[in-house]
Amino acid sequence: MSKSSESLYWLDGDGIEQNDDFIKREILEYNKNGGTIYVGSDSMMNCTTCSFAAVIAFHSRSKKIAKYYYKKLKKRESKYKDVKLKILEEVNIAIQTAQFVLGICPDANIELHIDISTEKTNLTSRFYSLVKGWVDGVGFKLKVKPESWASSSIADWHTK
Repeated sequence: MSKSSESLYWLDGDGIEQNDDFIKREILEYNKNGGTIYVGSDSMMNCTTCSFAAVIAFHSRSKKIAKYYYKKLKKRESKYKDVKLKILEEVNIAIQTAQFVLGICPDANIELHIDISTEKTNLTSRFYSLVKGWVDGVGFKLKVKPESWASSSIADWHTK
């Protein structure tokens, strides 16, 4: 039996809770100005619990915008000790988050950031083709290390 707990609210970069209605308004306002919405996720295994973080980030140097919102999810399942299952759950969470954004704003320009690498020296590189096919198949643009800052920086920070 699996046990999980999920944040009921989105949290901003300062850890202040924001409800879905607030996030919806933020997405619509940012999209109206033509910005790309960056979605990422990451995870960290601690003994018997895996902490996942999903991120929605807005960034535009020209418009001087840099902010993000995140949700945390903890799953008490030993299966996430398997790096492939953990990566696939990260991708699943990122895709669900991107679909949440599309549900609010169907014309949103979304870039999915996944914390894997194409470098053969990195353990996660063996999953690149699988992840790329999945992300392409659901219609999102994919960024991986070193360009996947929404996952490898922001989401990573919030898995701790």
